[in-house]
Amino acid sequence: MNKFKFLILLTFLSLNSFAEITLPSIFTDGMVIQQNSKNLIWGWAEPNEKVYVNTSWCGVQKSTIADSEGNWELFIGTPEHNTNQKIVVKGSNTITIKDVSIGEVWLAVGQSNMHRNIGRSFNWEEEVDNALDKDMKFFYAPSVSTEFPSIKQEGNWLSATEVNEEYISAISFYFADKIYDNINVPIGIIVEAYGGTPVEAWMPLSLQMDSQSTMAYIAEDSRQRIKHEELSEERRLLYESDPIKYKRFEIRPPFEAKAQYPGATYNGMINPIVGYGIKGMIYYQGENNAVAGIDRAIEFSTQLPKLINYYREIWSERTNNNVDSSFPFYFVQLPSWRKYQVLPVENDVWPVARESMLKIATNTVNTELVVTIDTGDSVDIHPFNKKPIGIRLAYHALKNEYSKAIVNQGPVYVDYLVNGTDVELNFETQGANIVSAKEGDINTFAVAGSDEVWYWADNVVINGNKITVSSSQVSSPVAVRYAWALNPSKRNLIYNEFGMPASPFRTDDWTISTTTYQKGSSKPSKDYIHIDWDRPEMPQ
Repeated sequence: MNKFKFLILLTFLSLNSFAEITLPSIFTDGMVIQQNSKNLIWGWAEPNEKVYVNTSWCGVQKSTIADSEGNWELFIGTPEHNTNQKIVVKGSNTITIKDVSIGEVWLAVGQSNMHRNIGRSFNWEEEVDNALDKDMKFFYAPSVSTEFPSIKQEGNWLSATEVNEEYISAISFYFADKIYDNINVPIGIIVEAYGGTPVEAWMPLSLQMDSQSTMAYIAEDSRQRIKHEELSEERRLLYESDPIKYKRFEIRPPFEAKAQYPGATYNGMINPIVGYGIKGMIYYQGENNAVAGIDRAIEFSTQLPKLINYYREIWSERTNNNVDSSFPFYFVQLPSWRKYQVLPVENDVWPVARESMLKIATNTVNTELVVTIDTGDSVDIHPFNKKPIGIRLAYHALKNEYSKAIVNQGPVYVDYLVNGTDVELNFETQGANIVSAKEGDINTFAVAGSDEVWYWADNVVINGNKITVSSSQVSSPVAVRYAWALNPSKRNLIYNEFGMPASPFRTDDWTISTTTYQKGSSKPSKDYIHIDWDRPEMPQ
């Protein structure tokens, strides 16, 4: 059975209730539709009702007949980019969608740092003012989680002139803004984000039955349900014994699955839009998995690829391959946070999570990683320096999808060679020069011998696409690590000449069985002042 139809069958909603033609909220005024493509449009009507669709850019009327449950769908072709278009849907009633733009559409998914609004980024007012005349639109959907797949969600499209400090993902805004400036085509971003959610919430439960952490969550959830039912029954008996005394127990709310429940945000936020025409996807999530411990951070390297493969498969299947089955997926590595690095290697769970993300980008086709260790905050897990991240995401799209001559990654570690007391590290650089963030010694590499004791590399030399490191305290080096800490941002980091940083990495495969985790509040005090960090300019 078609996977999408199977999910629809699971929903609680009865489609027979549709008395007239209705559309998902994503098909509304101000929408952006993917250019040069056949785009799926769907909705609901009376069973067996004939539905007509006209567009202002095409003189051919399309029609279809709703099935026995009232579902209908058809494809509409789009030309190259345009604005101020209309889509008219007719049946027993007529719906006119106005101010339609034809351009490039991207899906943005993640937890709180994807959700964080533009008002929580540096210089946001100036950035928004500069974008008022740009054809950028953002589909904003409330954060919703459901235990079973939904077919509807609330939401609406906002233009750049409607952006304010409370709405629009900062990451999405800077991503769209950079792309628009380079291709001058309408940009639409569908933002589906929910704070505090793990990767498991963003894909169907059925994909995760081999996951120990998912099964553990389900088991605990079952215990909580039983406990809730027992308490509810106890309160029901008390209320029936004395309705006046126990009036507070008259209403007993049902058990509600949390947003962290496997599949919950997929059900509530992604399932309703599967099939909408997109170019690709950007993703910023992982903090929730990392703070859960090393096992979850390591497991992320297998969980996120499940999500990537499923989204690609279901979108392609739903659209008859009009959305590429290997569409681009660009995601964000965890930024720096909490105390600045002091020791040569700090085995916090954060660098383990970053390594998982690096593995995904290396091993999963058509994915790209955004390195962010030079962004973040020493207190707030929701930093304000979102612009560099949005721009770096856009660099991937501009190079890979829009054929722009851009170096979209910093130096990428490839392999190493031990030569006496030196370790020579080889990097892929796309022809760009390797540089350090600032003048002075490069103090971000650590070296260890077979005893697995780490010392700072006190001699670091850049030579073309290679970096040679050594430590006066290690006579027979066997391994090197770079920026292996929760917050290496204040060290002298490695970049290319275009301001793109290298990812943390290690040459060893030694087991990391224990990690530290700097506990404490992730929220700053009310009088906390966010200050951006120095980093090289990104001139591209």
